[in-house]
Amino acid sequence: MLNSAQIQEEYFVYKKRRRRRLQKNITLKNKRRLMLSLTISFGIIIIASFFMTRDIYISNNSKDLGFSVEHNFTSGFSSENKLLRVQKMSLLYNDGETAVVEASGLSKAAPHKTISVKGSFKKDDKNSWCLEKIFDE
Repeated sequence: MLNSAQIQEEYFVYKKRRRRRLQKNITLKNKRRLMLSLTISFGIIIIASFFMTRDIYISNNSKDLGFSVEHNFTSGFSSENKLLRVQKMSLLYNDGETAVVEASGLSKAAPHKTISVKGSFKKDDKNSWCLEKIFDE
């Protein structure tokens, strides 16, 4: 027969093991949560730094009108009059602050025909050339 002291001792040992197991699970859960938050934070920092570096690179290289024309006519935001590659470029007008450029090359659309695109560029406060307007022909 078991006396009450033995039953209490077994119950106490069981409770102690259970408490240890719960504490271990809680610490593991906290470690996982911490690692997940650190990984997400690190990923966000990496992605943000990538986009910031890309914007700085484009801004610095857009001080050259040739780069700005090539970038804006091939991979800019405007989806109309896209060129696959600028093959020929001619400067129609330039007064130091504004420039009108005509570029020709293959279109991005499926039948890659040779097209010509005219655009107006203006210098911003950082002396970078920005596409102001695309002229329709």
